[in-house]
Amino acid sequence: MHSIEIKHTTRQIIALTKSNMMSRYRKTIAGFLWVVLNPIIMYAVQSFVFRKLLKIEVPNYSLFLLCGLLPWIFITMTMDMVTPILDLSSDLLKSFKMNPVVLVLSQILDNFFNFLFAFFIVLIPTWIIMGGEWKGVFFLPLILFSLVVTTAAVCWLLATLQVFYKDVKFVVSFLLSILFFLTPIFYPVDYVPENYRFLVSLNPIYALIEPFRFSIYDFNLSLLLKGLAKSYFVMITTTIISYFYWRKKKNEFYLSL
Repeated sequence: MHSIEIKHTTRQIIALTKSNMMSRYRKTIAGFLWVVLNPIIMYAVQSFVFRKLLKIEVPNYSLFLLCGLLPWIFITMTMDMVTPILDLSSDLLKSFKMNPVVLVLSQILDNFFNFLFAFFIVLIPTWIIMGGEWKGVFFLPLILFSLVVTTAAVCWLLATLQVFYKDVKFVVSFLLSILFFLTPIFYPVDYVPENYRFLVSLNPIYALIEPFRFSIYDFNLSLLLKGLAKSYFVMITTTIISYFYWRKKKNEFYLSL
């Protein structure tokens, strides 16, 4: 795209993101507090079930669970919301001159700002109370960048696929419900039998969550750097796949809407 097109697209993304953020909780009782209430309620229920009923013994389990749960909520909620967005906006895309990326990125940014709000209101205070290692904080920008870019790349791919294959959103929802139990979110990797741990290493969502654990929950520079390298590999790979798939299909895109 030319520089003028990039500026125009950027302005559209910013304007639509603001609109999404303002309209999401309009006429609701709790309003923006739902951003915090949602992870808190999920955390409270899962913490009770997994620690009290299933007796998962992990030091500082509250912080351990939040480090996995908050990124998981952001990733899965964003995938669920963005996958059908282009397909559902077919009339808008056909009627107005708008780059499809505007719809995708504005929704992702809306969810990401909500995630950051919950992250700093819920997770960081918990981390401070439990005496977390300050060195890990300096790596958070790198971790968050990998999280949002990878999520954006995956969502762009899924939203494009949904235009051509209408059952993608159902497949994604089904796979995410299974992945929740296969991803070490509410239990440590050590609980996974050694002969099955290769499945964890192949899980791209856990590659994005793992650096949060080594940065905030149990700071370990060596493991954190390895986790970051893995997450950036996933980020680059998914971005390349999404880019080339879009280039291959963009000429057919409007015909399939």
